[in-house]
Amino acid sequence: KVIEFVHPDYREMASERMKAVLYKEARFPVVEEKFIKLDGSVIDVEISAMTVNYKGEKAVQVAFQEVTERKQLEEQLRQAQKMESVGTMAGGIAHDFNNYLTAIEGYIDLVLMDIPENDPVREELLEARRSADRAANLTRQLLLFSRREPMDLRPTDLSRVISDIQKMMDRLLGERYTLALELKESAWTVKADAGHLEQVIMNLIVNARDAMPGGGEIRISTENVQVDDDYAREHSDATVGSYVCLIVSDEGSGMDKQTLSHIFDPFFSTKSGKEGTGLGLSVVYGIVSQHGGWIDADSSPGRGAVFRVFIPAMPMEREQEPGVQGLVEDLKGNGERVLLVEDESAVRALANRLLSEHGYQVYAAGDADEAGSIFEKEKGDFDLVFSDVVLPGEDGISFVGRLRRQRPELRVLLASGYSGDETNRVEIEQHGYRFMQKPYSLKVLMKTIKDVLGDTNS
Repeated sequence: KVIEFVHPDYREMASERMKAVLYKEARFPVVEEKFIKLDGSVIDVEISAMTVNYKGEKAVQVAFQEVTERKQLEEQLRQAQKMESVGTMAGGIAHDFNNYLTAIEGYIDLVLMDIPENDPVREELLEARRSADRAANLTRQLLLFSRREPMDLRPTDLSRVISDIQKMMDRLLGERYTLALELKESAWTVKADAGHLEQVIMNLIVNARDAMPGGGEIRISTENVQVDDDYAREHSDATVGSYVCLIVSDEGSGMDKQTLSHIFDPFFSTKSGKEGTGLGLSVVYGIVSQHGGWIDADSSPGRGAVFRVFIPAMPMEREQEPGVQGLVEDLKGNGERVLLVEDESAVRALANRLLSEHGYQVYAAGDADEAGSIFEKEKGDFDLVFSDVVLPGEDGISFVGRLRRQRPELRVLLASGYSGDETNRVEIEQHGYRFMQKPYSLKVLMKTIKDVLGDTNS
């Protein structure tokens, strides 16, 4: 009987519909039910039914069409639309939040400039500054989650990246899980996007957590690895060279070879129902590949899983803590005229004060219209226009483009807490404009302006 193939949760409803068609000569519209195949797997089926005359007797004609794949595609589309909405929201939050952080970090830097090295208050201010940096990183993670953040490759200490998010990982895992860290203090520097590496780490520990629903220990370690010809021959993705290896292991149920061969496939998931999207490990694979590295997975039933992420090392010194002690004499201006365009009043006041106190003549405006009036009044006599990208009315990219048509030699520096969509980033690159991500430190601001004024292409 057909009804026996209907999933138990839908069987009574399906039976009532069949009776309505047979005895009331009704015709119900196309509906979707869940069926059970002979192998026990559940599929989605589209059903339509109507009464017909069959060999002189009244009968029910039923048409079945499996729509499992279509339903999966529809779910993927809904997920993509949801991510697009999250991305739009994240962009708006990032722009405002990073403006606030720029002001917070900037004024802390200004105070630090006036406090002696041995003053006990200095360490408290530095801790506040580090907290602001972590807040900025949270914004980046929100943008990364929504796929709205471009890669920003910089010299990075992988062990430090892991240490910085340890508390966040502990909160994510919960009380049933233990996080054991074995981080190499002298790990080589990698050229990487710290935010993207954080996403790799978070996705891997979530995957490890889900493999141990009853709790357990998750181990994270880093080590320097020299890949030789023998290893490269045995691993198709590997190339000879120096790497920093991130290792994440769990005590879960493990995976067989068949499952292991598909774990990096998009939308492949061992979780049931709506528990997983099947995107976590495919995102990890993509990020690691973008960094010029690769990821290996080792697992067998009953033995847990070990993931090894290889990121190319670079022969450079570690990136130093952000600070303001490097604001030396050679970063000061020499009377250059700067047109500052910034709609956030606190950030505008901060940049105006800093540049004015360090040898620049600054003319500040809150939007493109006001800045345009100043530009005309001063007959375009400026060495640099320093503008936010997102402004009320005319945006910063269009505005500086208009000024450059009048003064082709005018230097340009753009900044934003969120630069918008891919079109904005491409346009900035095509014009050769320098771009600075908010929040920025005073030292970075001073150095970047000095660089732009000395660059004939900016």
